[in-house]
Amino acid sequence: MSDPVVPTPQPVKRNAEQDQIVAEKITAAAQYLEIVKTDPEISELLAERGYDAAKLADGSTLQKAAQAAFTQRQTMLAAQGHATAGLSGSTAAAREMYIDFRDTVRSITDFTASDRTALKVTGTVPFDKQKMITAARASYQAAQAEPYASVLAIYGYPAGAITKALKALDAYSKADTDQNSAVGDAVKATADRNAAVKALDAYMKQIRGIAKVALRQRPDLLKKLNG
Repeated sequence: MSDPVVPTPQPVKRNAEQDQIVAEKITAAAQYLEIVKTDPEISELLAERGYDAAKLADGSTLQKAAQAAFTQRQTMLAAQGHATAGLSGSTAAAREMYIDFRDTVRSITDFTASDRTALKVTGTVPFDKQKMITAARASYQAAQAEPYASVLAIYGYPAGAITKALKALDAYSKADTDQNSAVGDAVKATADRNAAVKALDAYMKQIRGIAKVALRQRPDLLKKLNG
């Protein structure tokens, strides 16, 4: 199975700027709704325009949902970062270990061309993660059998070393799976955040429009809402 195609990420700066814009929207909505609910004159005038306590509660629910989705996305992005770092470390360790094994086998003159073929050390190390894991696992498993095991034990690959190499492949495979899962979680968290913010935006656009009409003759009250 080939590596999944992951969309090219946007520049970090652009993502950070977008996060700041979204964060500002969410906080601004909370502040706006709090003023509407706590200022008696504003709340009375807006209640006459359909924004009673229940309608304002709907807005607060949307704002809290957007805040929760924003926080969840940040958490998932952090998890993705840790998973990516873990995969990078596992990749380096597993590939280096496999390259060392291959070079050792190729250097042992007791082994014939047929032996090297049986130990799967011909050709190049696959770049694809799954192909590399499959090839390395086949090499190590072949190395556990005679007549190869006895010879390899002399040159730095006793049974324990082969077992360690296989465990490194297991760690590499798990790190790959974890990273793929983390990427999926981050993508979903981003979609959830965007949906929550979109719903909040729609609510806030309407209440701000209604407030401008309701408070048109009270610029002092509009100033409270708009800062």
